[in-house]
Amino acid sequence: YKKPTFWVILFAFIVCVVVAVCFLTNPSENQQYGKNPFGITLEVDNVTANGLTIVCKHSGGENVAELHTGSYYVIQKRGLMGWRDVEYDLAKDYDYVAWTDEAPLIQKEGITQWDVNWEWLYGKLSAGEYRIGKEIMNFRGTRDYDKEMVYAKFIIK
Repeated sequence: YKKPTFWVILFAFIVCVVVAVCFLTNPSENQQYGKNPFGITLEVDNVTANGLTIVCKHSGGENVAELHTGSYYVIQKRGLMGWRDVEYDLAKDYDYVAWTDEAPLIQKEGITQWDVNWEWLYGKLSAGEYRIGKEIMNFRGTRDYDKEMVYAKFIIK
């Protein structure tokens, strides 16, 4: 207490550490894997380095009409700085990637599954922790819909 400079520096250091920890955590991450307002949860099955099966479960939800999703998905890998999109495999010589516009219906109060083979787009994934994301649309009518991105985690060994 006789050296105020020391105490000011120590206090500033502690504040910096607390702020850094707050910025490095993502409190909304748990919400992405729990039920969203549509009542959708995603799980995975049959995971390989080339693909997996998405298991989409619906139960409850708020103001749910028709639930749809498209062919689009995103794969992200967890790193030191959080989740990052996996880059497309540029060796495939794609000028661009296009997704089809169909919107398959998700079974209400049930389970819907899709097989995903990403080798054409990402190649074989290396070992690590990943998540796959699907955009889910709650369609109530023309210009009356909401969208939510929902994720399921998986590990490639």
